[in-house]
Parts: sequence; structure tokens; C-alpha cells
Amino acid sequence: MGQIVKLRRRKLNKEDLIRMRIPKRYWNVDCDGVSDASDDLELKSPRDVLKRYIRKIEEMRGQGLGMLLWGANGTGKTSMAVIIAKAYRRRFNTVLFVEAASLKSLVVSKEHFDEDETYWDRAMSVDVLVLDDLGKGTLDRTGFGERLIDELIRKRNANQLVTIITTNAVPKGNGDALSDILKPSTMHALKEHVMAIHVYGEDKRDEIKRQLMQKI
Repeated sequence: MGQIVKLRRRKLNKEDLIRMRIPKRYWNVDCDGVSDASDDLELKSPRDVLKRYIRKIEEMRGQGLGMLLWGANGTGKTSMAVIIAKAYRRRFNTVLFVEAASLKSLVVSKEHFDEDETYWDRAMSVDVLVLDDLGKGTLDRTGFGERLIDELIRKRNANQLVTIITTNAVPKGNGDALSDILKPSTMHALKEHVMAIHVYGEDKRDEIKRQLMQKI
């Protein structure tokens, strides 16, 4: 009989979450909070897709395959991205969470992630990057933001590094489409190394609002 290889894993601690730069509100998210609903076009719910991805996470890492999580506000896209990020970190991968709208200011200010590395360098080289809320807020009149995203995505793609993106923009179509935000070369790179997943479900923020109102 072949030898069974046990994959190495580690427990996450507070220092891990801080170094990954994951916002505190997402520290405790898990699969139970991800939508198990699906729309007419999807055969699997977001929760099913998430669990399948994590089961094959070593294969995904080896091929540099990430996810483009798109859908309406409050459906749990960022929660899904963080769950994947934590799963990778448990397997000893380096991970960074960055809000897409802050990328330009991080680059212009040359803000450092630590003493020897800027945020931009970290975003370029980290094993797994979560680029949260990619949208029109990343654009500007000079095209600088658009070029930054293009360089980041294409170089990570070339190096087979995993990128997890969340966005309200629809991958295809007219008006509010991702193609209205990104360069054609960026879109081409995304097609090669991310799976577009529609995160469908109720706005979880409505439920949070109801819970808060009950405390008054």
C-alpha cells in the first residue's frame, strides 16, 4: 500500500491575522456564514464552491488558481475571500489582504509593510493576495490606478501566485462591467488564472441591522 502523506497545517493566531492585514470584523468568519443559495445560472451555491476549492487547495496553489468573487453588496464576498486566505495561511503560505481602493495611496506613499518590504512589493510577491472591493474607486483620470492593477495582476499571473478578488462589477456585459474598469490585458490575465464565481444571496447587512435594532 502507498504511504499516506499528511499535509502540514498550523493553527492561526492573532499575530497571523494582523500580519495578513485582515480587518478584525472578518477574523472569525467560517463556511457556515456563507450563502448556500444559488441563482438560476449556477449549479452550485457559493458555500459548495468554497468547500470544493478548499478541498483542492494544494492543487489550486500549485497552479496559481484564484477566484473572482462577484455579486451585490452584503452577500458575503469578502467573508469567502478571508476564509480562503485563512485556509492558505494554515498551510504555511504567505497571505496579504488589501483594499483595492487603497492600493494607489500605498504605492504613492511608498508605505512599508515591514522594515524591508513595501506594501507594493508584498502585494507583488506574496503567495496569496486578497484584493478586496475592486471597482471604480480604483480608477482616476490619469489611468494610474488602472495601470497599477494591470501590472499587479499580470505579474502575479506570470508567477502563478494565487489572487482572490472581490467586486460588485459583473465580469461580462454592458454597464458596471469589470471590462469597463480594467484594461483588456488585465481581463485576459484574469481569464487565465481566476475562476469567476457569482456570490448570490440575501444582503447579510440587513440581518445585522435587524439584530442591532433589537438591542435598543
